[in-house]
Amino acid sequence: MPAYRNHTVLEIARGVRAFFTLAVGVTRGEVPDPDVLQGTLRAERLARAERGLRTQRSVPVNAGKAGAPEAGVTSGSINPEKMVWILGSPRTGSTWLSEILGEPRGHALWKEPFFGVVLNFRNNLAHRGYINSKQFLLGEPYRDVWVASMRRLFLDVGQAKFPNISPRHHLIIKEPNGSMSAPLILEAFPESKLIFLMRDSRDVMASLLDAAQNDSWYGYDKFEASVAEAVRRGGGSDTPLDRSDDELVGQLARNYVNNVSAVKEAYARHPEGAKVMIRYEDLRAAPRDCVSYICDSLGIEVDSEQLGQAVERRAFERIPQEHRGQGKFHRKATPGGWREDLTPAQVRVVEEITGPLLREFYPDSIQ
Repeated sequence: MPAYRNHTVLEIARGVRAFFTLAVGVTRGEVPDPDVLQGTLRAERLARAERGLRTQRSVPVNAGKAGAPEAGVTSGSINPEKMVWILGSPRTGSTWLSEILGEPRGHALWKEPFFGVVLNFRNNLAHRGYINSKQFLLGEPYRDVWVASMRRLFLDVGQAKFPNISPRHHLIIKEPNGSMSAPLILEAFPESKLIFLMRDSRDVMASLLDAAQNDSWYGYDKFEASVAEAVRRGGGSDTPLDRSDDELVGQLARNYVNNVSAVKEAYARHPEGAKVMIRYEDLRAAPRDCVSYICDSLGIEVDSEQLGQAVERRAFERIPQEHRGQGKFHRKATPGGWREDLTPAQVRVVEEITGPLLREFYPDSIQ
């Protein structure tokens, strides 16, 4: 491994910088590839940061407070190797899947920590030129430092939330709304496990548009405000009152592409044995087989009987009729329902924007 490393950035003109990275060392065998070497070095730095974190902690989190951890359980009890991230896009069945995986005895479920949303803050400033600034707290010059710090932040808050979780049990993390930061999430936790949950973009749009109705479980005002903010970040000038339905569909489709593309990138980089890709349509058709496949692929230890009971209890058909349907959180659970829910014009917009992903993951459903 390198015995000496140096990274230098020089400003050669206003707004123009030159940089070079030098690594010198001695190795037995082949010289490591630069990209592989950089990933190895980053993993080593994260490991050192984690060891230092554990050394600093000698007392339980929240000691003496209500809900304090049991004796001998310290803030290092969450094992990053046992963390399972469910990423993809909102309205893909992530709530359903996460509740099944988090139900067996000993495992824990963290719904929507918005860790990826916090990390995405830096991307919102990228177009302003802050990313490479030494003044920016989350700038590239100090990337290794703040990635390690964000890792510690997540583990600290996670331990406060789940003080009694055992290091041998899994923490299931449902984070579809933070999926745009999937590469950063997995950079901070390279040893964690990833579930890439996919769903046909047209069914996702149908579900999102239903959620955007005034009298829905989510509501138009809150929904449209978030979309308008995304437009403003992208340089647009529209306000919620100015937007047409077609513009809303287009922005939602672009959000879908951003989320899924980011997870696709993170999935490609993540090591085999710590990742699995599953389609909602397959999960809906054979939930027990798919969940068993996920657990086997990721090494999630669950009792077969407990898992079967969890799948049965969470079945869509067991949800009371008054709690499912149009305008409800549990809406339809019918793959291909977009054919009834979307207008031809909306279908054209969605297929135009998300077409490459549809052709890759649903090749038989689009011409």
